[in-house]
Amino acid sequence: MAFLCSGKTALSTVLALISVITLGGEPAAKLKPRGYVNDFAQVLSADATTYLEHLCIETDQKAKAQVAVVTIHSLEGSDIESYAVDLYKSWGIGSKASNRGVLILLATGDHRYRIEVGYGLEPILTDGKVGSFGREAVPLLKQGDYSAAVTLLTQRVTDTIAADASVSLTSQAPRSPPSSASGSTIPFGLIVLVGIVLFLLLFTGFGRWVLLGSLFSGRGRSRSPWGRGSTGWNGGLGGGAGFGGGSAGWGGGFGGGQGFGGFGGGSSGGGGASGSW
Repeated sequence: MAFLCSGKTALSTVLALISVITLGGEPAAKLKPRGYVNDFAQVLSADATTYLEHLCIETDQKAKAQVAVVTIHSLEGSDIESYAVDLYKSWGIGSKASNRGVLILLATGDHRYRIEVGYGLEPILTDGKVGSFGREAVPLLKQGDYSAAVTLLTQRVTDTIAADASVSLTSQAPRSPPSSASGSTIPFGLIVLVGIVLFLLLFTGFGRWVLLGSLFSGRGRSRSPWGRGSTGWNGGLGGGAGFGGGSAGWGGGFGGGQGFGGFGGGSSGGGGASGSW
């Protein structure tokens, strides 16, 4: 009986984690900024993320405007306009005095995007202008090239801000067009899921072949071929945890007080544009 309870508990845990991984949805108030670029959906390439982080840092330093880039899987039933306003308010993008901030938000699972503009930038980033930026990015979004789409949106926004402030942005885009991380590699969520299953197999006492059989084939009559190789995935999961380390790496990469130091308490009144693909 204890054996069965252990198995049910493990299975419930796996199913709960599957839900979190596949939906990737979080209420806006619970999301915490990791930097200017926050790829919670894991759809941006490493090159694109690094470039965009540099570009947003430079925009903040030279033009005194903060641009936050956020990707998520799901809006969790909310409309993207309300979600963007809530996230903007929670993070306080832009300084409290000037409200010069912009939020570029992609909800990949819902196929929705939003460019939320702070009060201080509404005169130059009008609803019509940012709407045209979004329409320009739609073909890339339809292709699933999220890195290129987000790069285009961020460049259009930062170029407008820089021109108004009479400054030049020198951050260099990757030589080749940045492609989405999800386009040619195994989905991050799948890797994590397999790692979690194998971890539970090793440490819950529930037979390896029984649990795998119940999850994937509904039977436990034959020995699973995954058995002996499971420790290799355990090591792989440790490597996957480097994503957390990667986000912290921004601080080191842009050291000397020139990296992300948090947002400034700015606010938005709902100006901007939304769209779908």
